[in-house]
Amino acid sequence: MHDQNLLIFHSSGLDCAFPLEAVREIVPMATLSRPPGLPSGLAGFLNLRGTAVPIVRLDRLFDLAEQQPGLHTPMIVLRGNLGPIGILVGSIRGIVNAPAARLLELPPDGTFQGCATAVLQIDGEPIHLLSAATLLEANEDRLLADYGATSRARLLHLEEHREKGN
Repeated sequence: MHDQNLLIFHSSGLDCAFPLEAVREIVPMATLSRPPGLPSGLAGFLNLRGTAVPIVRLDRLFDLAEQQPGLHTPMIVLRGNLGPIGILVGSIRGIVNAPAARLLELPPDGTFQGCATAVLQIDGEPIHLLSAATLLEANEDRLLADYGATSRARLLHLEEHREKGN
């Protein structure tokens, strides 16, 4: 394993990092479109130079304390296989070079739904290294679960409406 550059950020009480090669760009908070029925894990869609980029909320994906976006809330746009995806974060701490020897394995119960691959310490603080690919998969799973719950609620509502009509 080789040294890697990491983008360190803070979100919902956690310090996390993405490998720099997974990061496409960092953009400032912007108005997001929020179509009806948007799953809870998405903050909305960013129009990034004509491309609709879904913006994921890590606080909801990882069941962390709710983080309210502000005027200066940054979004990290990641390279995805099916197109870019954005992550709403609290703040950007910077870019660091992390020697592979400093990366520690995580216990199975501390992986944030399998998205964290390792932990390292910088200035005595733990930094969770996240896998962009696994994060995208976890987000898709969460979106499917939210969609299923919404669909079940609609069906239940329709059944109740039919029963009242008969």
